[in-house]
Amino acid sequence: MVQPAGRDATVAVVRCDGYDLEEVDAAVRRAIDLAGGIERFVSPGEKILLKPNLLQGQAPERCVTTHPAVVAAVARLLTEHGCRVVIGDSPGAGVVYSEANLRRAYLRAGYTAVAEETGAVLNYDTSSRVISFPEGEAMKQFSIITPAAEADAIVVVSKAKTHMWTRMTGATKNLFGLIPGLEKPVFHFRFQDEYAFGRMLVDLNECMKPRLQIVDAVMAMEGDGPQAGSPRKIGVILAGSDYSAVDTVLARLIGMEPLEIGSIRSAAARGLLDPGAVRTVGDDPLDFAVPDFRKPSTYAGGGAGVWRRVVLAVVQRFGKTYAPRPGVIAPACIGCGKCERICPVHAITVTEGRATIDLSHCIRCYCCHEMCTEHAIALSRGLTGRLLARLLG
Repeated sequence: MVQPAGRDATVAVVRCDGYDLEEVDAAVRRAIDLAGGIERFVSPGEKILLKPNLLQGQAPERCVTTHPAVVAAVARLLTEHGCRVVIGDSPGAGVVYSEANLRRAYLRAGYTAVAEETGAVLNYDTSSRVISFPEGEAMKQFSIITPAAEADAIVVVSKAKTHMWTRMTGATKNLFGLIPGLEKPVFHFRFQDEYAFGRMLVDLNECMKPRLQIVDAVMAMEGDGPQAGSPRKIGVILAGSDYSAVDTVLARLIGMEPLEIGSIRSAAARGLLDPGAVRTVGDDPLDFAVPDFRKPSTYAGGGAGVWRRVVLAVVQRFGKTYAPRPGVIAPACIGCGKCERICPVHAITVTEGRATIDLSHCIRCYCCHEMCTEHAIALSRGLTGRLLARLLG
């Protein structure tokens, strides 16, 4: 297969050892220059939505959100080019999409200071619009936050992280933040298989067509991301025009086979990507690959062989048996209600200041685990699940 005409599978890889402002600025500029230069992606006078990974807004050192130094470097470059820059995202689905919550999230993530420094504008408009996408395979329309719907172009600045549900979150998954917060659980209910969810994400990216992708992979998150994992250094900035090509490079950096990722598999199945045709420019990605990057506890990929494929088929057939089950750590639970609000099947209730989970209704989407800032949701497998996990290595 040859990379489809009109899609550039080139990804810039640039060393960046830390978040010193000058080092980040130089790395971001070099990466974008290697990808074709800022003038290739945007024009002076255009209104640009700069879309970071905000989730709920956490301190930068936790590696939950795109580091403000990277967001600032991109915002500064766009502003210098004559663009009008709006920084915006919809917080995770356990958080009401309100101006007060946006202000809190921006401040915690360091984006309030970014706006003051660069002249970018923070979005506080919490309205949304329905965008039609008749050619979609999984979705024919999306409810999209207004700043994205009104922008001339979208520039995505994502964070490299593992993910309990989609295995990895980078360029493609980051665009899910364009869906208004409390509408996200509908998608988790409708697309309960990670590959079906990946098809939806490809539809969303094809619908909104972000022009430029930058990935903050200086410090990434390993383990049970996107919020409860641990920081791990990769030491690079990635840049490119194609979301699936960028994610292909990122997957390889963290020791995952690209086609294990639902969105990459979907893009390849549609003829939008040939992972083998993805090429890199700049620094050698092999110098930064982390083969022992810790995967999420839900991970069942990697490896090969007939026996493993047989076991994986069983896992797919009896997913709930294998998949870790969420449970509430009572002393840590503060009864905030985020898990109750986010649960797409209403399997969680908060009574007398504590959450309880009805596992008979739970679909193992791990939204509750993703949104719990108190780390009060633990994941564990039953006996059969532990045996399957052992067989899978």
